[in-house]
Amino acid sequence: MKILSEKPALTVKKGLFSYLGAAIAVCTFLQADPAAAEESGSTRPAIFDSSPYVEAGYSADYLTNHAPDWHSEYVDVSLPLKALGLLTVHGEDVDRFGLTDQTIGASYAFPLPIGVITVNGSYADNPDFLAKDTFGVEWNGKLPDGLGYTLGAEQRQYEDAKTNIETLGVEKNIGEFRFAYTCIVSSIDHSRSELAHRMQAQWISESNNRFGVTYAFGIEPEKVDQNTLSSIKTNFLQVDGLIWPVKRVGLVAAYWHGMEGSYYQRNGGQLGLRIVL
Repeated sequence: MKILSEKPALTVKKGLFSYLGAAIAVCTFLQADPAAAEESGSTRPAIFDSSPYVEAGYSADYLTNHAPDWHSEYVDVSLPLKALGLLTVHGEDVDRFGLTDQTIGASYAFPLPIGVITVNGSYADNPDFLAKDTFGVEWNGKLPDGLGYTLGAEQRQYEDAKTNIETLGVEKNIGEFRFAYTCIVSSIDHSRSELAHRMQAQWISESNNRFGVTYAFGIEPEKVDQNTLSSIKTNFLQVDGLIWPVKRVGLVAAYWHGMEGSYYQRNGGQLGLRIVL
């Protein structure tokens, strides 16, 4: 399904990067001014004042086309820096299509009085199917009455192609519940743009136990095998949660079902252990 032509996609991307670039400039100014940074910290989300943690886990996908199963092992390190932001580092070893890739990435989020700006990137050395490198920027803005919005842009460079992804989302927080919708516009090598949608509902308790449901559908760029990067029709449903059996040790779990066009379907899950330092 072709939704947008190439020209509007380029216009959207330029507008997003211009807006996000301006936000980065403001962020840089605040970092240079400690007083301004401390003032912005008075309204920052609680995650910036939480404790650091390390999380390690394993995931698996079982494909319906009798291809080899997918597996991955990952490690995440989260370091909240209060008024100075939040740094997260991610490392992963991924097995797909009978091949193995390794990737390492990081994200840095900085709180402002009107929202949070996040910059992220990753790198894989000589990958067979993962993106060689990625770079993205996202702005999460605050609105009255528990409302918020997101603007994002990300570029992924593969060995033989490049994808551009722009996102626009809205969210609503009601007590312990969060509801969100995101529109995703993507293209491969500046070809015609395609459209996808993601809807989320999440419960977060006062003790930080969590349960969430995500449903996504539309057309997105996917690496359906080692040599094929294509915009395909996808459907994806996931349920996930985080519980704390003891005070500083959490258990992360997820289950999902995905449809990758006419290529295959996959059923998968994740288990992880989170340790608060």
